[in-house]
Amino acid sequence: MHTSALLNETIKYLNPESGDKFIDATFGFGGHSSELLKHIEPDGKILAFEWDPVLFKAMKEELSMKKTTKKIVLKNKNFKHIKKISIDEGFTNVKGVMFDLGVSTWHYKNSGRGFGFGKDEPLDMRINPDDIKMTAFEVVNYFSEKELTEVFRTYGEERQSSQIAQEIVKRRKIKKIETSEDLSEIIVSSKRTRGRSRKNPATKIFMALRTFINGELENLQQGLKDSYNLIQPGGRIVILSFQGLEDVIIKKVFKELKKSGANVLTKNVVRPAFSEMKANPSSRSAKLRALMKPLNE
Repeated sequence: MHTSALLNETIKYLNPESGDKFIDATFGFGGHSSELLKHIEPDGKILAFEWDPVLFKAMKEELSMKKTTKKIVLKNKNFKHIKKISIDEGFTNVKGVMFDLGVSTWHYKNSGRGFGFGKDEPLDMRINPDDIKMTAFEVVNYFSEKELTEVFRTYGEERQSSQIAQEIVKRRKIKKIETSEDLSEIIVSSKRTRGRSRKNPATKIFMALRTFINGELENLQQGLKDSYNLIQPGGRIVILSFQGLEDVIIKKVFKELKKSGANVLTKNVVRPAFSEMKANPSSRSAKLRALMKPLNE
């Protein structure tokens, strides 16, 4: 069962009231939207985006079974299209927009697309295979050593990017790197490690590949800026991130919006309480930031 991180805090900062309209830019298993719906009934509505086609289909069926398809309008699109779709669906001047970034535990454990290093799966890593043509297999097997180093350094902040890229190029000359297990073994064998770490040595490389292939950072910057223009005066944006590069972009965009009058509601980033991290270990890296459009805008 999927557990949404910082659920109560998200609802608190969104400040929902009966009849409000919201946008959920990252629907997933619908945890945040389901809770939000309780606060905006009976006339409130949510426009939701789920980019993964498998999750979209499953959640569409679930919403239909619960008879909530009129209250939650679900779209199989990335939130980089949030402006056009929201306008087309009549979701302008909304009370708030929420983002829960990254991929879910389901992607690592059940998607079969090689997101995680603990399983022997094809190197794919595309969130939406219909929209994205390039796979992790193609990047790992056909990018030059220089290009691989750049991807690992830029999108994963991996200090040993160069030597890992060098080892990948060396190994693929012998045999194509086809699975997540193949890649993980190469990374682990090529890295110099000091002492013990809770993180798997392959973590940053896998994150870099996924982030690069899916255009996650570029999409975030676009979607976040467009979202601000969709909220009403006094409306809010609440965003959960799970990696440092996402948070860098969020802080940068919030800083720009603050200059134009936005009120940053989270002077300090909001993190899960110890009790939540204990109950839901995947929430431990979550960071929540929120801002509000000025009432006089």
